[in-house]
Amino acid sequence: MKYRDLNGFECRLSFEKGKSCIKSRHVIVLAQYEGKWLLTDHPVRGLEFPGGKRERGETLEEAAVRETYEETGGVLKSLKWVGEYKVMAERPFVKTAFLAIVERLEKIPLAETRGAVLVKELDFNDRYSFLMKDEGMKELIRIAVFEHKKARQEPGSS
Repeated sequence: MKYRDLNGFECRLSFEKGKSCIKSRHVIVLAQYEGKWLLTDHPVRGLEFPGGKRERGETLEEAAVRETYEETGGVLKSLKWVGEYKVMAERPFVKTAFLAIVERLEKIPLAETRGAVLVKELDFNDRYSFLMKDEGMKELIRIAVFEHKKARQEPGSS
């Protein structure tokens, strides 16, 4: 899927691992806790999904777990790769998107964000980051909604 983000950069969303010739170094985690979306409140951008850059020696999965915890106190129960998108900025980059279920929220000291925010519905008002509002993110959210509903209907799910 091709689209332009709200900065005007061309983006390509793919649901095949490793489709881009650029190695992913960024993650975003579309997580739910007790049926609600887990967001973080960024002091400049506003409400957004947790995410960030992979650190040296870290896998993308480890980065997703760490970023979710650092930004929200969320301890993940499950993590699933869902897609990746390439942003053709001045310095192009790839971000990997994961779906997650949060086991619990812990109270932690926060450095980069104002912490966890739980919402039943994503309404994308003025409190939401511009990063949440482009066509690629809307497609990822559509898939996440479907996958989270499917997981709740599976036998043995909580």
